[in-house]
Amino acid sequence: MREFRGKTAFITGGGSGIGLGMARALLGRGMNVVVADLLESHLQEARAALSGTNRLHCIRLDVSDRAAMREAARETERMFGNVHVLANNVGVSQRNPIDEAGYEDWDYVLGVNIGGTVAGLVEFLPGMKAHGEGGHVVNTSSMAGMIPVPAFAGVYAASKFAVRGLSDSLRLALAPHGIGVSVLCPGMVKTRAMTAGDLYRQAHEGDAADERRETIEGGMDPFELGETVAEAIAHNRPYIFPHGEFREEVASYFNDMLAAFPTDFELDERRAASEERRARMTAEAKAMADALGGES
Repeated sequence: MREFRGKTAFITGGGSGIGLGMARALLGRGMNVVVADLLESHLQEARAALSGTNRLHCIRLDVSDRAAMREAARETERMFGNVHVLANNVGVSQRNPIDEAGYEDWDYVLGVNIGGTVAGLVEFLPGMKAHGEGGHVVNTSSMAGMIPVPAFAGVYAASKFAVRGLSDSLRLALAPHGIGVSVLCPGMVKTRAMTAGDLYRQAHEGDAADERRETIEGGMDPFELGETVAEAIAHNRPYIFPHGEFREEVASYFNDMLAAFPTDFELDERRAASEERRARMTAEAKAMADALGGES
């Protein structure tokens, strides 16, 4: 998607951190931007940080609430018309390790991280496909969706692996509609995603708590990351890996998987034909998806 000016973006988790970085980068390229966030304090900060434009609109939203997501899609269209960029960015974690997590932990994390992404796709994609003007979807996964992580982040990792997988498939599905897809897999970023976790959960469960938490220091500047995402949208890059320090670890992980494949095997004719047909269909769809952005 080369042209941004005058088009519209919808960003979940856009009131702080990575989402706010995306919002500033896209506003800077002339887009209308709708920022959705669960915490009113974050929306207030977003309004202050992005002041001086009438191309910003904020919505308080629980992404796991499907009816609320449907209304957010309608409100966005009423404000700015057709949506061209959908950023399913919001993400939450929990404190219990994966081997001790209860149903409530799994339901909360999967409901927001996967359920919220699915809700965004279900409510926004029909309009994006129908208007025929092309566009782009950015789904925020994590490096925790690429490599094994300690047990305390296991439930979160499960959700982020799912987001990565659905993004790979979605990219192939949306190419015929002129819509690109990128999956964002960041490492540490200066956000409050961890320190605000309890507040998000309280607000998600209907409690009134809504206050500020401290920013994680030592991570990448979210505004720098926002610019990286905008460039990836412009060039239709399938993967956004902003943190180079993970490269060797990811390579080692994937090399372990490659080493586990048998090398001495035979396929019967029917199985070989089926696999050849599947691989050909995937390759054709991938070529069409990659062609949307020209250079990658």
